[in-house]
Amino acid sequence: MIQFKFNAYIRYYMLVYFDTTFFSVMKIMDPNNDTVARKAALLLSYVLFVVNIVLPVFLIAHINRRFDILAMKEAKQSFNSLLLKIDKASRWRIMNPAYFFARRLLTAMLLTLPIENTFIFLQYVFILMSSHAYILYMVAVKPYQTPGINSYVLASETFYSALIIAIFIFSDATPEMSIKFGAGVALIVSLILLVLANLIMNVYYLWQGPAKIKKTIKEATLKRAEKEALERAEEEERKLKKKKEEEEFTKIPDETMNMSSIDASNTTQQNNTMSELNNPKKRGKNKKKGMEDNVNEAGTVGGEDNFQPTKKRRRGKDKDKNKQDDLAEGTITGTGPVKSKKRKAKQT
Repeated sequence: MIQFKFNAYIRYYMLVYFDTTFFSVMKIMDPNNDTVARKAALLLSYVLFVVNIVLPVFLIAHINRRFDILAMKEAKQSFNSLLLKIDKASRWRIMNPAYFFARRLLTAMLLTLPIENTFIFLQYVFILMSSHAYILYMVAVKPYQTPGINSYVLASETFYSALIIAIFIFSDATPEMSIKFGAGVALIVSLILLVLANLIMNVYYLWQGPAKIKKTIKEATLKRAEKEALERAEEEERKLKKKKEEEEFTKIPDETMNMSSIDASNTTQQNNTMSELNNPKKRGKNKKKGMEDNVNEAGTVGGEDNFQPTKKRRRGKDKDKNKQDDLAEGTITGTGPVKSKKRKAKQT
């Protein structure tokens, strides 16, 4: 019973919201406040206007704060009239009451502008643009639980938008009577269609009954959840694919730089080799240097120099020394040197 009363109060407040805002703004803009009753009415108008700004903000903030637990019946029962037949699976859908209050607040403020005001055209512009914006919101978000309710609200808003356009053309926008006649017909047709849409929807829900309505809502919610899960999976797959492509694209310049550096080093080596081949002096020096390096490598084993070059002069000296040693040995033994025959003949 407490839940029913609280939701009934919220629903009643939503019904009288536009009227209380409109009359409070009109009284605030009225300069005649001489009597006590007018002053009291002015004070009440200020209070109502402030409440009509603060209370909707509080209600919208409250349902956003409880967004994570809105699927639980106990969490949403205190303010269920704000979210009547609205799908609670997305924050964009539960923002529908915010649009409801903001649209009526601004419309009430604009309709209080005096006829001589230079911004009087804003009345028509805002009412028409707000209606078109809500149509786009309905098409993109589809805030209600079943496709039937979404179609019904979208049709009602479309007829309302056509009604606004017809009213503007039917007024003093053009002096042509033929155009005014066509606008009058469009106005009557839009009004009839708006009434018929509401009447047909109410009769249809009375025929369905509460049990069938709940069953339809559950089936539609399940189908929508499955569809959104598939869409999220596809979106994640697209993001991963895009990220992988970006990573591969960033790797390509690095590989190109490495290949270009390798090509540059190969080209430099080829140029050096060709210059050496074309220069005979340099080629000879390189040959000598290569031979010396080979000799040093052959003579050096295990870090020790085992190669000892021989000299011809050293060999000659070794022969003379050997001869002297032989002469010395002959003298020591007493044999002495043997004189030749020519020397003996001279002595004789």
